[in-house]
Amino acid sequence: MKLVIFDLDGTLLDTGRGIVKSVAFTLKKMGLPVPSEEVCKSFVGPPFKKRFLELFNTDEKRADAALTVFREEYGKADVFLADHYVGMKECLENLHEHYSLAVATNKSESHAVKLLDKFDLSQFFRVICGSDAAATMTKEQIVAKAAEQLGIPLAQCLMVGDSDNDAIAASKLSIPFIGVTYGYGFKNAADLRQYPHVGYAESPLNLMEFINAAG
Repeated sequence: MKLVIFDLDGTLLDTGRGIVKSVAFTLKKMGLPVPSEEVCKSFVGPPFKKRFLELFNTDEKRADAALTVFREEYGKADVFLADHYVGMKECLENLHEHYSLAVATNKSESHAVKLLDKFDLSQFFRVICGSDAAATMTKEQIVAKAAEQLGIPLAQCLMVGDSDNDAIAASKLSIPFIGVTYGYGFKNAADLRQYPHVGYAESPLNLMEFINAAG
């Protein structure tokens, strides 16, 4: 294994506060009812447009308009409303000594870079790959792009994420997957049973130990 590819939201950082705030703003702006905080949290991780279409009976044009509103509002200040996971920096410092590290996120690439810069984490990653401007890229395309930019075969990669979106992307690319249960998707080992995976981690330090033992 040469490359460890990390999801961002719910894996590297707890970004829920900022996303929930911008989702509520966007829905109000679009004249839509704002659901509970728990439902707003379901926007953390998956592509915004996909989740928007799942929740509201609307068309692609309106979903695109909502995405534009969300990205503009989120990029102003809410992108920085995030929290560290205890032990994540130590995890990355350690893994950085042994492997190449990359980020693959459904966030816009500019938002991802700004956020990781702010939290002093971007120093550990050789590439940070996000979605395209129109948000048309799938998670597996973003993951594959990260590996391609570094010239590392997918067979020498490992994917880390907190949701089914990450697990499915890894499976489609035949990349070993580790699920983390401290984020917004998977809550325990049982949640991972339906997806191919090589293990799970309950904390960043647990993740570091697992990868080093397996690598």
